[in-house]
Amino acid sequence: MKNSSLMKAGRSREETRLVFETLMQIIPGVAIVGVVGEATVADLGAEPLLADGASEAYTYLQALVADQLRDRRLVSTFTCEIDGVEWGVVSVPVSVVDERVEGVLCLARQGRIWSKRERSLVRTFAGLLGHVTKQVNRETALLHQRRLDELVAQVAERLMSARVGNRQETLDWVVQVLGEFLGADTAFLRRHDHARGFSILEAEWPVRENVPDPDPLGEVAFDADPIFAAMKDLRGPYMAGVDDLDADYLKRVEMGSGIPEVAGAVVPLLLDDLTWGILGFIHFGLHQWAPAEINALQAVASMLVQLQGRFDAEARTVYNATHDDLTGLPNRRALIRELTERIESGRETAVMVIDLDRFKVMNDFLGHASGDRLLVTIADRLRTSVRAHDFAGRLGGDEFVVLADAVSNEFDLMASAYRLLGVIGEPTAVGGQRLFHTASIGVAAVGSGTPSALDVIGWADVAMYAAKARGGHQVVVFDDELRQSTSTRSNLELQLRDAIENGDLRLHFQPEVDLRTGRLLAVESLVRWQHPTRGVVDANDFIKVAEETGLIVDIGRWVFAEACRQLAAWERAYPDLGFVVRVNMSPAEFVMGDIVEFVEGCLTSNRVEGGRICIEITEHVVLTESERTAGILRRFQALGVEVALDDFGTGFASMTELKNLPVDFLKLDMSFVRGVTTDAYDRAIVESIIRLAAALHLGVIAEGVESIAILDKLVELGCTRGQGYLMSRAVPSEELALLLARGGVDAALLRVDSSRLADFPS
Repeated sequence: MKNSSLMKAGRSREETRLVFETLMQIIPGVAIVGVVGEATVADLGAEPLLADGASEAYTYLQALVADQLRDRRLVSTFTCEIDGVEWGVVSVPVSVVDERVEGVLCLARQGRIWSKRERSLVRTFAGLLGHVTKQVNRETALLHQRRLDELVAQVAERLMSARVGNRQETLDWVVQVLGEFLGADTAFLRRHDHARGFSILEAEWPVRENVPDPDPLGEVAFDADPIFAAMKDLRGPYMAGVDDLDADYLKRVEMGSGIPEVAGAVVPLLLDDLTWGILGFIHFGLHQWAPAEINALQAVASMLVQLQGRFDAEARTVYNATHDDLTGLPNRRALIRELTERIESGRETAVMVIDLDRFKVMNDFLGHASGDRLLVTIADRLRTSVRAHDFAGRLGGDEFVVLADAVSNEFDLMASAYRLLGVIGEPTAVGGQRLFHTASIGVAAVGSGTPSALDVIGWADVAMYAAKARGGHQVVVFDDELRQSTSTRSNLELQLRDAIENGDLRLHFQPEVDLRTGRLLAVESLVRWQHPTRGVVDANDFIKVAEETGLIVDIGRWVFAEACRQLAAWERAYPDLGFVVRVNMSPAEFVMGDIVEFVEGCLTSNRVEGGRICIEITEHVVLTESERTAGILRRFQALGVEVALDDFGTGFASMTELKNLPVDFLKLDMSFVRGVTTDAYDRAIVESIIRLAAALHLGVIAEGVESIAILDKLVELGCTRGQGYLMSRAVPSEELALLLARGGVDAALLRVDSSRLADFPS
């Protein structure tokens, strides 16, 4: 294409030269033949044809005719004196565009008047040159348009493959390619920050050296000068020459680049009704822009806006993936990534896990909307309270994390953590009330080595739970003692998983009897772990770990299924005994959507009637989604299964919740039962619960019956069902054979007449 352009230019020069020579031959005395005009006419390419000694006169006449063209007052024939010599000049238009003469064929000779015939000849040959000019201009325009189309296509291809990660590289490339193609001295892309009222430099070519600090062209207020004010809401192309530009603008450009005079063109980047930014090109002096060039720039500007829209969408996707919807803080994914980068780079970092104390109680009392407002308030306080290089995020729920940067010792860590406790503890207006909320903070330093981000967060989490265990509203640092307990706990978790998979769990059963007669009424199923080295491990030693790790669901389901299987075996061996098997069910099991179907499946597969099973729940289950829990319990009762509220009096279930809760029994916690004979408060609590149960037509079962005195007092107060070491510890099923054969416990244990055992089923 370039060779084709050169060939066409060569032909136009030859044709023009031939016209010049012909005119000089056929018109006597002609000393000067040339074309004077703008670049489009100058593309004819031929040098003026001059007689000896006429060069200075041509220079003078060229300037004179150029002035006439610029002022639009072309004189067709005139005479002038140059260095004492009179010259006759004839000027005939060669190219006329929009009624404006762009170029003329100019002939001159000394002292001769131009005849009509001579002027006619000049007009004829000017027409020939005009035809050549039009052809050259047309071909040049087509060629330039083709090159512009290729440029736009090249830019479009590059922008299609651009991503957020190489955004700056892409913008720099676009500005450079456009600037070089258009022959600009400098090119730039600026973004408008309408919220702040600034125009911000995004990319420039060539990159300036020795840029002042601050950069006068880096961020410029829209009201800094009229040019930037015009750029703020620019809706169409803007072109200006040196004489059109504001003095303040030129001064700012000179300060930033060292160039005193500039002119150029700007096209806006339009995003809906907003001017997102501008794409500009500067020439150090005057430059005439072709409409095709402006059109191409507008096309590129449109593509840049589309690219930015895609970048914005990608940025929103990344933001949503790494930030919490409610608070806007970075989420767990962003936290782990940030902490991992800090650990790998060797930065001194400490992790603070922050958990709000008793948030769930407040959330249930005031409602989730109020709870959300409190979380947003706490998040805002953390965001504005951490230092510049710290990092605040939300793990989920009411748990936040702060990565403290460059903390050199434990004293500074504690000071920073307690400062955050103070920020969190400031009163908050929620639901028309002023709330004072506390938190527990666990702190762990990365220290030496390269632990994983999850390890360090886990350490801080352990310390946070230690702070809660000590009453909350305090800070605990993860130390060697906590590290040892964590190691022990981790080993216990691994061994417990193996025990579940290997079938090392066992069920023991504790009898529940009629405290007046000793007759067997029920047995409670209690899980035990047959440890390979420690022997039988009581549930108290591993249930907490099971609850924290989620293993409690697997254990609970195994217990229920095994209890149903054992009950079926007992029914075959002791068909006349109608005792009930009680099974504890954890809060985590109630979260499972198929819990009722699971229970029904166990009853069906073992051919056990629902009335022979009682599910025991704690008050914590009641407090967690009470309406949903009540619905599940009603479905249990529809299967004939009884429901008992275990450890009653130790939780926070209200009388309203109890009244509406579908339960059959209340179980007195052993902490009250053991003091019923020695502590007036315990006795009053026990008596109140027994009376409450009677009023609600509920049965009462006492746990922890360990002496005759306790038994007698319970019977006196109206509680006739109980279990405890006085009757029997929890034992394996095979050790219950004698008790099952007798239908109850030894009468002597209860100080009852042995003849009354005759009423027991045999």
